[in-house]
Formats: sequence, C-alpha cells, structure tokens
Amino acid sequence: MSIIKKVKLLLFFKSSIYNSIINNVVDKKILANPESLWRGDKKNGVKILDGFINYQKETVYIGKKIWGKNHGSQLWRCYLNSYMWVRDIRAVGTNKARIFLRKKLTEWLDYSDYLDESVWSTEVLSKRIFYLLTNLSFFFDTANEEFQINFSENINKQCILLFNRTKKQKNVLDDIFVIKAILLSTLCFRNLEKNYQLTVNLLKKIIEKKTLTDGMHYLRSPSEHFFFLCSLIDIRNFLGGQKKDIPSELNQKIREMINVLKFFRIGDGHLAIFNKYDFINIKKIDNVLKKVSHSIKLPKLSECSGFFRISKKKFTFIMDCGNPTQEKTHAGSLSFELSHLSEKIVVNSGSPFIRNQSLIDAMRSTAAHSTLNINEINSSDIFFDKDTTTRIANVQSKKYEQDDNIWIHSIHTGYEKIFGYLHQRIIHIDLNNLIMRGEDSFINKGNKKKDLKYFLRFHLHPSIELNVTTSRKKVVLRLKNNVGWEFICSEPNIKIEDGIYLGESKIVQQNRHILISNKIEEDKTIKWLFRLIK
Repeated sequence: MSIIKKVKLLLFFKSSIYNSIINNVVDKKILANPESLWRGDKKNGVKILDGFINYQKETVYIGKKIWGKNHGSQLWRCYLNSYMWVRDIRAVGTNKARIFLRKKLTEWLDYSDYLDESVWSTEVLSKRIFYLLTNLSFFFDTANEEFQINFSENINKQCILLFNRTKKQKNVLDDIFVIKAILLSTLCFRNLEKNYQLTVNLLKKIIEKKTLTDGMHYLRSPSEHFFFLCSLIDIRNFLGGQKKDIPSELNQKIREMINVLKFFRIGDGHLAIFNKYDFINIKKIDNVLKKVSHSIKLPKLSECSGFFRISKKKFTFIMDCGNPTQEKTHAGSLSFELSHLSEKIVVNSGSPFIRNQSLIDAMRSTAAHSTLNINEINSSDIFFDKDTTTRIANVQSKKYEQDDNIWIHSIHTGYEKIFGYLHQRIIHIDLNNLIMRGEDSFINKGNKKKDLKYFLRFHLHPSIELNVTTSRKKVVLRLKNNVGWEFICSEPNIKIEDGIYLGESKIVQQNRHILISNKIEEDKTIKWLFRLIK
C-alpha cells in the first residue's frame, strides 16, 4: 500500500471534514443482526481472556494490551486484526467475556494503526467485517449508545472501503469471504442496499468459477470444499433471515456439495486427505449435514471429479484418479486412502498447519502420498502456487463392476517426458471377503532412461501396530480396535520406515509406512494386497 493510499485511509476513518469533501455518506445505524451458523471454541476463549492468543501454533501473551507493538509474526497480527477469535470469546458466554470484547473493540476503534498492512489487507478486512457483523447480538445490543454509534460508523466505513476495492481490484472477487462480507454489508446498512443485486450476481459468478460440474470445489480438496460449502450455507441463511429470494443456483450448488461432502467421508467420520488439507472436527461435519436436510445413500461404487469411492460393510476406499490442479498442485496421482469400521488404515500424509515452505513442499510431494514414484521425483511439478504448466500428470481411468467385485484401471503420464515410462495401477476389490489387490507396473513409451528405481509407499495411520514377517513379504497390521489386517507383496524386500502424519488437529504425529523399492524392469509388475484377517 502506497503512502498516499495510507494517508487517505487515515483521513477516511478519522476526518469528518475529509469525508464531507469527497461526499462519503456514512451510515451510523445497523439494520440487521445476522447470525453465523458456526460457533467458536470455548477453551480458546478462556485462554484469550487469560491473555493468550494462539494462531497456527504461535501463542502471544497480550496481557491487558492487545493492540500496538507485540512479538507476534505478520500472520499472527493478521489473525488478531481479522477478529476471527470473536467466536471463541462468544463461546465463553459470560458477561465478563462480553465486557472484555467491548473494551478491546473500543481500544481498536481509538488506536488502530491505519498504516499497518496486517490491519487493512483485503483478506483481513473482509474477515473482520464478517466476524464482527455476525456476532453483534453478543456485544452490540447491550452496549451503551456511544459505543453503538462509534462502532456502527466505523464498521460502515470498513464496508464502504471493501466495496471500493472490489470495484477497483477485480482479483479480490475470487475470495468467497469477500463476497460474503460485501453481501452482509448490503443487508446491514441502508447506504449500501443499492449494491445488493450486484453482490448476488458476484455470488453466482464465484459459484460457477470455484466449483466443478458435479459440485466439487475446483482445487479437488475435501477440506477446501467443506469451507466453501460452509460459506454458501451461511449466505443462504443470511438471505433467508432477511426474507430475500434465494437464488436457485445457490440452493442447487449446496445440494450438490453436500453429496460431495458425504462422498469424501472416510470410515472414522473425518474427510479423506487429498490435495490441500485442513483438519475438520467430526462434529463440524455432522453439524453441516444437519443444517441441510438432504438424504442420499451412496452406491458401493461412485465417482466424483476424478475420484473413485468404493464402500460396503464398513469398508471404505477412495482413490485419486483425476488430473492434478494447476493451482496448488499436489503430486498425489493414483494415491488412495483405506479404512475399515471406524479405523483409518492407509492414509496420505496431510498438510502443515503452519507456514513452513519446506514442509509444505514435502507434504505436496509424491512421497507423502500412498502411491509410487520414480527416482524420488514427483509425478507432477509442485513448486508453484498458481499456474503449474511445466509438468502435470494426465490421468486416465476405467472402472469395471461385477457383483461385489470392482476393478479400477488407471494410468498417468507424469513420468513420460522425463523418464519415458507411464505408471499403471490396477486395483481389484473383493467386497465380500474384504480383499484389496493392487498391481503397479510401467509402460515403456520410448526414450526410456536406464538405471531407474521405483519407490512404492503405503502410509499407515499412527494408531496402527505392525509387524513384518521374517520373509519380508508380509506385514501384519493391528488396528486400534484390535481388528487385524495383513499386507502381502510379491517383492521380498518390504521395509518399514518412519514418517510424519499431519491429519489431526494441529498435531505432528509419528507414523510408519510400508516401502517397496527396486530397479524398474519393463515387464515387471509389483503385486500387493491388503486383506482382513478372519
């Protein structure tokens, strides 16, 4: 942000003379009292009242003074100024919590740094508008008149600022939070009502842009899908609460996305780990499904945006047989997750919950997924956040079904140009006997390189105990519920190696994975299976 823009921002919020000169009509009355459907964390709220604010494993002691200089990182300060933590304070629910919040808001109105990027970035601004407007009933209604007037005027100015940015910076309209915030502002303030239809049109555009034809989020990430769905449900709730017509596109997309959400639930009730991953509590998933009364029973074999799901008798298998996304590419082609009853067995490794680029890259790699790589090279290039165009695997798949036997035949081109081979994976699942057979092989496409090695990994959930037989061809798996499974491989060189699992809430867990590696031979097929021990 330039110095001139920062000065204008300061004058806009602090100078009534400046506002009168540029004809900024500010509204000091809030018309609506919208409520978000999602609640905060009471434990975190208690910690905040005690003077500690935590974000992405970074805890800063704020004492009695939140604003001003502190030892928090830029990311932590953005979180602080987004007011996302208001939900946690509200979850405490006491009058002490209410007074604490009003006091901190008053201090923010008086002393906020209008020159600080962590306060006024569009992302932080939109989140602040949303979290403050959707928690009004907790701190605003019982406040004195002076607080209400000062707060209303300030939040209205923030809404005006956000609207102005959406008109000048079209890229900000790619963020559902921005759409949600400006839509809220048209419902809450009379001076912004005229923008209501514009925001509805923007909502329709972002729904079309950010979702695929079957309702899946365009990043093919179950957790990103969940967050986008929550925003759409929030928006529908706001419109319904204000007796507004709900666009048919919104209702239709919510129904489609609910079906996709059910598709990605693994045996323990969590979402399967594919692509960019954030841990989501089972209660939150259940809560979303309850908000939308739409029942659908998934067949034993179903498909969604290039993923295949096979489920019966409390057995669930989900495999990524689609093309990776160009944005935030993960090199997990032909990886899968497997669960039985309420226990995860085979997993992918997850994503970091802190901003550590080396760890982020490691978790996007092929080696962090339950699949095969050649020479420890990723099956798709991952070192770009947007527009990966150098090398992305092209995946083709077919499925066959006969009674309770299902076959998935997949192949990808990720290694064709650099090594001259295609990776082929064939899966056969016998749902009656709960046996999953797999075959990994290589197809020579010419100009093949010599002395290549494959590395075949099956990452296991941290709760699993395992033992390797002396022949090194079998691994016995003991699940947390004492049910036994076994892994058998045609190759006599099974290894068990250590790794990390980032599939739980803010926890780095040690886990192990089965590793088979050897030289690539053109006619070689690596055969393996997982089966229930009866």
